[in-house]
This record gives sequence, structure tokens and C-alpha cells, in this order.
Amino acid sequence: MQNVIDLQKEFIAAPAEALLNSKTVAAFINRSVSWLNCKAVLGGGIPYTKIGNRRLYLKQDVLDWLATNSQKVNSTSEYERIKNDE
Repeated sequence: MQNVIDLQKEFIAAPAEALLNSKTVAAFINRSVSWLNCKAVLGGGIPYTKIGNRRLYLKQDVLDWLATNSQKVNSTSEYERIKNDE
């Protein structure tokens, strides 16, 4: 069984066009596999490719999703202010 650090290294080393499994993606984005599964059902998650019964994520799609769904802030108070303005 791979640990989180090994899975994160696997993600980082993969080319942009690589298809990655849920465990690798979850480790990189610091979420659980069950979170990915939930988002695949309910929507709002990372786009994926279905091959048979496997759900695979294109590395570039993961990076694009992170860029769209994250905010850069300089402090927790700045984050709270942005969050409250939404």
C-alpha cells in the first residue's frame, strides 16, 4: 500500500496528459477518495474519464480544477474576509 507522500510524488512526476487513479488524485489535493466519489455523483468535482468501472483523472484537469477552485491569500483573516464577502 502506497503512503500519501508516495502518491503525491507519483502525481508530481506524471506528465500533464497522464491518467491518474482516485487514490493518487485524492492524496495530491488533500481530500479523501470518498470525497472524489461523492463529487462524481453530485457534481462540482474534477472532470474524469470512465474506462470500464474505473474513474481516471487527467493530471491537467486536476491542475485546472485546483486553479479554478482555490484562492491565494496572505493570512487567515484575509481568507475569512473573502469568504464572508461571497
